[in-house]
Amino acid sequence: MVVLVVFMVLTAIALERAVVKRALQAEEDGLQLLIYSLLAAVDQDLKGLSITVSKDRLFEPGLVTRNSGLYAQLFDRNKREIWRSESISVGFPPADNPEVGKWRFDNVEHLATPYFRLGFAIQWPDVNTKLQRYDVVVWRNAVDYFEQLSRFRQTLWAWLIITTCLLLVVMYLVMRWSLRPLQLIDQEVKAIEDQKQSGFEQEYPDEIAPLTENLNILLKREQFQRQRYRNAMDDLAHSLKTPLAVLTGLGDQASMNTTQVETLRDQTERMNQIVSYQLQKATSVSDLRITRPIDLGDIIGKLVSALEKVYQEKAMQVETTLPPQLLLRMDEGDCLEIIGNLLDNAFKYGKRRVRISARMTDDKSTLVQIDDDGDGLAENEIEQILNRGTRLDEATEGQGIGLAVVADIVESYNIDLNFTLAEIGGLRVELKFQAI
Repeated sequence: MVVLVVFMVLTAIALERAVVKRALQAEEDGLQLLIYSLLAAVDQDLKGLSITVSKDRLFEPGLVTRNSGLYAQLFDRNKREIWRSESISVGFPPADNPEVGKWRFDNVEHLATPYFRLGFAIQWPDVNTKLQRYDVVVWRNAVDYFEQLSRFRQTLWAWLIITTCLLLVVMYLVMRWSLRPLQLIDQEVKAIEDQKQSGFEQEYPDEIAPLTENLNILLKREQFQRQRYRNAMDDLAHSLKTPLAVLTGLGDQASMNTTQVETLRDQTERMNQIVSYQLQKATSVSDLRITRPIDLGDIIGKLVSALEKVYQEKAMQVETTLPPQLLLRMDEGDCLEIIGNLLDNAFKYGKRRVRISARMTDDKSTLVQIDDDGDGLAENEIEQILNRGTRLDEATEGQGIGLAVVADIVESYNIDLNFTLAEIGGLRVELKFQAI
């Protein structure tokens, strides 16, 4: 606002100076025209030794009207007045020696009255053709000029103050209106801190909406992560109850036989698996908008190559139909976990064939299908592996811990995961990734 006030003041000063300069130039131009009219009426006097102004050729009414405010004088080279207009009722001093052919314009005060004065020196031949110097001086009363200038300044500064005040008010209102979304954000942040709401709920302008949307994503991610930790710790505590009870029972015995030692090892290994799985599940976090895109085709190629070596004795026939470049925005480790577990199940439970395909849908999402020719799953088993807490098995390989990890990761990425019957006889897994 200070900048606006300074700008308006400087603008008014510049405008005032421009108007004053133009008005003074107009006054000077008017007096020059008056001198030209006087020179047109100049003639030699009766003796021919000097000049005078012929009244018959003097067409400026202000010069023949007494006290009209417009006056003219003619001086010889000795500064003696040889002619004056009839409008003059008081004496005027001669101009300061202007150069011949040069204008001398100034603002003077005479008898407490301001005047504009313009002097011009000429050379005029006498009867002997000898050039004689003469000074033509014209005067204009400047009282009206300064009164108009004063009114102009008053009007200019009055409108400047009014305009500046209006602009300041408008700027203040615009700033209040523009900053209102930020005030709403501040209020919502306080509400979030006080746990009165879980995210930003207001509608914001297009310039701020991306900020609140990303903040909502981060808030949801933080809430989701906190819930994942809570759930993982609950699962961990619940899963360790049985192995710990077994170990406690073994520890109460004085001696252990070979079978009991083997049981102790199995329970210890089981606890290790449970802890590894729950920690992996709790720390698996990704965000579609802030993750670098990865090429799904490369990941599938590496996984298929590794699984073909693992299941070499089955000699699986793998059919792959993928576009040249298939980009997904997710963490590479999470992608490997999802695709790796699903492909591992396809290789493990398939008989001879595995079919992998991917394509872009109409809504720019990526649809991935993994088919095998195994025995598949019943509908109630599919519901079990997709429901939290009722998985088929959390400790053994196969459709247990691996699918539980897959289910948690796809939930965090909002990936659609579906199990159906495959055309080649076994189970089909469909993954629909969001568009990047």
